Formats: sequence, C-alpha cells, structure tokens
Amino acid sequence: MDAINLLNAIGYLLYFAAYLFNPAFREEERIRNIEKKKNEEISLKIEKKKRKEEIKRKFHEARLMKISKNEDLIDICLSDPVFCVENNILINQIHLETREKKYKENFESEWKKHFIKLNYGCYCREKPDLTIYQFCPIDNNSLDIACKYRHICLQSKNLNWAEGKECNLDFSSYLNSLPNYIESDSDFMTNEDILYFSAGKYKALLNINNKMN
Repeated sequence: MDAINLLNAIGYLLYFAAYLFNPAFREEERIRNIEKKKNEEISLKIEKKKRKEEIKRKFHEARLMKISKNEDLIDICLSDPVFCVENNILINQIHLETREKKYKENFESEWKKHFIKLNYGCYCREKPDLTIYQFCPIDNNSLDIACKYRHICLQSKNLNWAEGKECNLDFSSYLNSLPNYIESDSDFMTNEDILYFSAGKYKALLNINNKMN
C-alpha cells in the first residue's frame, strides 16, 4: 500500500471511529447531509428553471420570426390566444388577411375548433357532461356556472356552443371580472390556476373573434 492509500485508509478509520463513538459528530454529519441534499435540490431547481426559460425564449423568438414572415398566423394566434390578443401586429396582420373570403372562412373554421377544444368543468364544453364530476357545476360561483347559463341562452336560441354572440354578454362580463392567470415556476397547477387559465383563454378567443368581425 502506497503512502496516499495508507493515509486515505487511516482517514476512513478515524472517520468511522468518530461516527461510531461520538454522538455530537454523528449529529453534525446528519445536519451536514441534510444541508447538502437541500443545496442539491436548490441547484437542480435553478438549472431546471434556466432550461425552461431557454426553451421558452427560443420558442418565442421562433414565433416572432414566423409573424415577421407572415407565416402560420392563424395557428400562432389561436394556439395561444392570450399572446395573440395582446399582439397588435399579429391581430392587424390577420385582420388584413381576413378581407379575403377564403382566408376569413379558414379563420372562422379554426376559431370554432379551438373554442370547442377548450374544456373546463361540466358545462364549459360543446356538450355539457354531468358525469365527469361528482357535483355539477363544480362550484356555484365560477366559470362552470357561467358556462351553464351560456348553454341555457344558446338552447333558447337554438344555437351551438361556438355560436351565439348574443349569449356572450353575461359570459364575457364574468370572464372580465376574473384576474389574469400568472404562470408560476411550479410544475403543477392548482384548481384556481386552471380556472384563471381557462377563463383567460375563453376571454382572449372571444376578443379575437370580435376584432375580426
């Protein structure tokens, strides 16, 4: 055994001796390991956040590049209506394009698909489904009950879920009363997050449709 290995072996023996026979040392080691684990978790969270921000940055840059080239405007807009309704350049470009009948028909068709695809609770969907939750609406002062009243209005006028501007007044008033969804660093969304996220999308889609007509 060379000198370095000998010193390492002695070091290990001294460590284990201290660990076995010195309670204060064991407690220090326990605390040190807890702190080490916490620091590792913090480092992982920071690294994960950096990767997430980098992906979002690249996605946003690619999206802006497409807008500047007049590419995939409808898809960009309706896939992220909250972004779209706040982007005057994108809105104006689509508004100009929809002067052509073919482009306008395409926009209206895609808008309906995205509006129908957005679901929340029992009633915020093309056809209410009272079987997916134990109680419907899922609460008595929320988006789900606003959707219930919109369905009642639509049925009285023999209209479907993606139609009926005359049934949007109370619905829009409720949506406008809610705070905007703010994305957090968490990988999980609370029930309140889902409510505000869904309401924000409905509000944006309705606003976009109004701007195009």
